[in-house]
Amino acid sequence: MGRIEKAFERRFRDLFAELGARDREKGLGWIRSRATALSIEGATPSHAYTAIAIKLLDRTRAFRERQQPRRAVAIPCRVHCDAGLGGLSRWLRAAGCEAFWRADISDAELVRETQETGAILLTTDSFLLDRRPIVRNEIRALWVPPTLTMLEQFRYVRAELNLTETDESRCMCCGGQLIEVDKEKVRDRIPPRTYKWLDEFFECAQCRQLFWNGTHWRRISRAVRENAPV
Repeated sequence: MGRIEKAFERRFRDLFAELGARDREKGLGWIRSRATALSIEGATPSHAYTAIAIKLLDRTRAFRERQQPRRAVAIPCRVHCDAGLGGLSRWLRAAGCEAFWRADISDAELVRETQETGAILLTTDSFLLDRRPIVRNEIRALWVPPTLTMLEQFRYVRAELNLTETDESRCMCCGGQLIEVDKEKVRDRIPPRTYKWLDEFFECAQCRQLFWNGTHWRRISRAVRENAPV
């Protein structure tokens, strides 16, 4: 079994367990067959298994909603991204997730910091899943195929983390909380054209970066909803 199949099947087993599937090996057999069919149609193994995973995650989400009380408290989304997921971390912050990322972080530091904060580890390195804290389920880790585009990675991780469009965005630079500010008080920081057609502006409570829902973020949001390229 290849590294791609091994990484995904580990996750599929967990989802089958949560769904209470009786014959998990039969389910895995169906997934392998479906992945093979998608590969014949031209999909790479990463794309095939990702597509199947998203559908299974949708089913799992519906199951959770039936099982959990309506007033259940939402658990804040917190992740640590490996060095290869800098772009994804920015999108996850915009989607409301507290995403930590450092370009120079080592595997050992990544695992240690994730364990200390109780976050979820996102990695493009399938070998990292063999680390002892992950094998022992002391850390929840998710392998993100490096062959996927950033948009495809985002769709997959968003399904895994159960992020919705109603989640409040965080600062794309540092992950800090965004606070709405008076348009006039930050007028000198707003491009003239943007000032004319937008009224809502937000400032990061940590790094003071200014944000607004411009055309770029609207294209990203539309692409995610419609499965279209940015």
